[in-house]
Amino acid sequence: LMKMKGHNGLCPCRMCNIIGIRIQTAGSKNNCHYIPLHRNELNSSYSATDLPSRTHAQFMSDADHVDNAPNPAEADRRAKMCGIKGVPILAALSSLEFPFSFPYDFMHLVWENVVKSLILLWTGEFKPLKPDSNQPYRIGKSVWDAIGRATAEAGSTVPSAFGCRVPNISERRSEFSAEAYSNWTTFLAPVLLREFLNEEYYAHFVKLVSLLTVSTRDELSRNDITLLRSGFSSCV
Repeated sequence: LMKMKGHNGLCPCRMCNIIGIRIQTAGSKNNCHYIPLHRNELNSSYSATDLPSRTHAQFMSDADHVDNAPNPAEADRRAKMCGIKGVPILAALSSLEFPFSFPYDFMHLVWENVVKSLILLWTGEFKPLKPDSNQPYRIGKSVWDAIGRATAEAGSTVPSAFGCRVPNISERRSEFSAEAYSNWTTFLAPVLLREFLNEEYYAHFVKLVSLLTVSTRDELSRNDITLLRSGFSSCV
């Protein structure tokens, strides 16, 4: 709907103009752009509370620039630079403002993205990074298998009022729904990971879980919003 290029664009974020970088490792063919806030290059880091936000005027200007390219190759180059593939058809509606009329949805942003990425990092399956001894957040395969079995067994004693039964996260992760990721992250993981995740990373994870728990409340107070803003900013 927004005609965004996503992680294939140099500016992959729909909301801001943060510049993406590729994680290059020997033998890797990964072309995705990632957007870490803290980087090695001088003067290239970003503040989570002061990102270079896109504006409607700039968004439409970039989209027009792509549409007015003299040829498809130039259009693709321009789209890659700005992260926008052209003017969206919904831009004809004056009531919409790009990108702010299209916020992220929590399910895909967190349960189907952040949590999945954390698990890939813990298990050494995050493709851009090859497993090595300099990854203190890694969880060994035998331990992860045990966590998977404990996850599945917990379903026999967790009341159904708490949500769906969570499968073995080690062997049946392909069967996980967003609800399963949510239940595992908020109810099971803080207990299952306590003895096996590096203390520093475990504390960070528990902080994230507490923020996610607040985020999913039916109502949020002004204090909750302030807490979430500062909490998520410090998490990244």
